[in-house]
Amino acid sequence: MQARTAARSRPAVWLGSAAALVIGLPILLWGVLTKTTPELQWFVALCDGVAFVCMVVVALLGSLDAELRQNWRSLPIVFVACSTAVMWAGHFAVFPGDVPALSGQRFNQAASTLFLTINLLTPLMLSVALLQRGGALARPRGFIVGAVSAGVLLGLVVIAVSVALGPSLQTVSPAGEFLEFDALVGVAGLIPALLGLLAYSVGLHGDERIAGGVLAALTFTALNSISLLYLHARYTPSWYADHVLALLPFAALLAGQLWLYSGSVLAERSAASAVAMASERRRIGLDIAKAMARETDPMPVVDRLLNGVIDALTADRVTMLRLVPEGFVVEHSVDRQGRSANVGVVLSLDSVVAGKRKVVSEAVERQRPIVLGSYRVIGLDSDTEEGHAGILRSVVMPLVRGGTVDGVLIVGRRTHRPFTQADVDQLAELGAIAALVIRNSRLLADAESSSRAKSNFINLAAHEFGTPIAVIRGYVDMIADETLGRLTSEQRGPMDAIRATAADLAERVDQLLIASRLEAGVSPQAVDSDATADLGVVVREAVVRAKDRAALIGAAIEINIPAVPVVAEGSARDIGIIVDNLLNNAMTYSRGPAQVSVEVAGGESPEIRVSDQGIGIPEAAKERIFDQFYRVDDVDFGYPAGTGLGLYIGRRLAERHGGQLLLERSSPDAGSVFTLRLRRPNA
Repeated sequence: MQARTAARSRPAVWLGSAAALVIGLPILLWGVLTKTTPELQWFVALCDGVAFVCMVVVALLGSLDAELRQNWRSLPIVFVACSTAVMWAGHFAVFPGDVPALSGQRFNQAASTLFLTINLLTPLMLSVALLQRGGALARPRGFIVGAVSAGVLLGLVVIAVSVALGPSLQTVSPAGEFLEFDALVGVAGLIPALLGLLAYSVGLHGDERIAGGVLAALTFTALNSISLLYLHARYTPSWYADHVLALLPFAALLAGQLWLYSGSVLAERSAASAVAMASERRRIGLDIAKAMARETDPMPVVDRLLNGVIDALTADRVTMLRLVPEGFVVEHSVDRQGRSANVGVVLSLDSVVAGKRKVVSEAVERQRPIVLGSYRVIGLDSDTEEGHAGILRSVVMPLVRGGTVDGVLIVGRRTHRPFTQADVDQLAELGAIAALVIRNSRLLADAESSSRAKSNFINLAAHEFGTPIAVIRGYVDMIADETLGRLTSEQRGPMDAIRATAADLAERVDQLLIASRLEAGVSPQAVDSDATADLGVVVREAVVRAKDRAALIGAAIEINIPAVPVVAEGSARDIGIIVDNLLNNAMTYSRGPAQVSVEVAGGESPEIRVSDQGIGIPEAAKERIFDQFYRVDDVDFGYPAGTGLGLYIGRRLAERHGGQLLLERSSPDAGSVFTLRLRRPNA
């Protein structure tokens, strides 16, 4: 009932009917009031031809709509268009003078009978079509052929009946004068037209998409039926008016279909544009999230976020505020012009104002973004300054996580170009990701303040994450291997990305678990004092594990292994973990394509040496690289993925087996050489 009421109140659909009255009433009045007109022999042929062309186009557009949308809501109009197109073609053929071979009183009567039949059937068919609601079609082409065939068949039947029964009806004299019977047909045609309009007005109708053209057509047929009451003879003003009014319903149907088609095109373009914009926002958000998720230090996370916002929104300045009991602290700021910010200063929430609005306080309270022009910061800007740091347009975005605001982003432009809703949506997506990642990175930073608390936290987290990650990887592998059904080519790329990300996540959780257990003095696995490993085999297996990533980034890994086995004391699993981490670091910290070399050497102390031609390690960082969570961050090189645990784990595992993991040599932009030195068995 609500749907009907809403449909009843749509004024746009009634515009077609109103336009029909505006156009049709003057034509009707002209035909009634005008006394004489010239005889135009070509007039009927023109009207019949225009009506025929209109209906052919309507049939094509309706069929196209049914085919593309796989819905039969346009098929009733296709049926009406095909049947009336055939009828108008028949009227042209039998009208006196159009086709010399079809002349005489029989065809004269047939032309009049066919004209009256068209005027009677058209409002009836349109009213029935208006009631149809449509529905899904799995294979619309067969139904389209059926609607076209049925319409053509009906048109042919009407023509045949008109030719056969026309002489017996006597609707027109040989001189072209019409009888009173024609007026009765006019009244009969008025009834379905009015019923159709009434049905729509009370909500008894089907698809709104076809209603506009149909209502206009019904209005024209009602006016045409009225004009038949004043019809006396051919080539009179009322006759001309009647033919024009008989033509206009089909022009209205064509206009309705064109409006429908143009609306569909615009809607699809708008939808496609919205999808493309949403997809681009998600891509940008995911790229930034992926980069931020690789960090464990909060500041690189914040730095990546703000630079990502600057680029994504073509902004000039982005500032992050972290909420504290006193209000907020200016944590970080990025500015295209390099203008400094008062990082570390603590201000009240009410200090950021735009006019009389306390915009930061308002955004935090409402937990919604605020779009505004310039703003001032009380305590930083003077009373005479109109805007902070030259900003003319800005957005204040609270970073909300779990119903709690952790911080606020203020994004500004130094131009008068306003921020659009798409900009706000993009910032909201980045803000949601940032709130999660920044909170996690801060939690991790807080955990590092206490070694025991840190170890317990990591150990618990790794344990808790291990099972769901295993489940995720299991199902992802099943989907990727098409165990659960075939994947499309469009799905293959994202699925491979998910699979690789899940594997990367599992590897990081394993590293966290190993690191926490090593620090707590708990062995990741029982140490067998008699365990030995063939270093050549270990290296070959590690290179095989690294080949997928190497192929992805174009890295080359060269191995140099003696022909004879090089056996060392230690667990093959632990040594493999060490080599995995060394290979991963070598590829990560190389400007592509990475060139990595792995060499196995025997002797008193069996060794595995991993060399690269990467960015190298600064002198001041050479001892710290084996600390937990320490990472070499090069501003020019960027912030590559990693947890800062690989070398820490490697050294601790090497020491567990009486060996050493050393940085043999390294210098900036000249690469590094790491050496894993182990003991010979029974040494």
